[in-house]
Amino acid sequence: MNNLEVVEGLCEFTLLDQHFMLSPQRSMFWQEQQMLILSDLHLGKAGHFRKHGIPIPRQVHVGDLQRINALIETFTPEKIVFLGDLFHSDPNDEWTDFQFWAEHVKLPMLLIRGNHDILGDQFYLESSLEVLDELHLGPFHFTHEPIISERYNIAGHIHPAYILRNSARQSQRYPCFYFGDKNALMPSFGDFTGSHAIRPKSGERVVLVADEVLVKISV
Repeated sequence: MNNLEVVEGLCEFTLLDQHFMLSPQRSMFWQEQQMLILSDLHLGKAGHFRKHGIPIPRQVHVGDLQRINALIETFTPEKIVFLGDLFHSDPNDEWTDFQFWAEHVKLPMLLIRGNHDILGDQFYLESSLEVLDELHLGPFHFTHEPIISERYNIAGHIHPAYILRNSARQSQRYPCFYFGDKNALMPSFGDFTGSHAIRPKSGERVVLVADEVLVKISV
């Protein structure tokens, strides 16, 4: 049985002598850089489904932007970094919502391009987004998809989840942060995304997100 530690609210986390705050909103705040890190919002996915006749409400992504506003109030970051798949597909009304939101946030924002970030460069420029394929900062190498790197790699893309089982042989899947020896995976920030169950090895660290609390798992 794994050891569990429930943390209400924010969770302090040290990685390579750098200090982070993990949040139940599936974000990470790097204190030394005053940087808010999010991954895999997939904005516009609901609109993409509506275009194909599946009635997903637009409020899904409005809620995601409202959650970012709450994180900005909590951390007062100096910049925001999106680890790819900010927008799901072709531009639609939800991209307009994002542009309107970005104009009012007035923070430097960096997008590390993901496989779903297929919009033309002009769309990103109009939203004041700096777009890169990767970011080297301090001891870390930020990318969208996990890679092997000389630095510690922090990525998204996988939408990691952890399956927690109890003594009654019941199980529940939770989004999670994963920290291995050489790389970390961010949970997807967007509410309208799927997940991929991971199986951490002994000694690796997992922090799962369960409603408004975080649960640290000792594997």
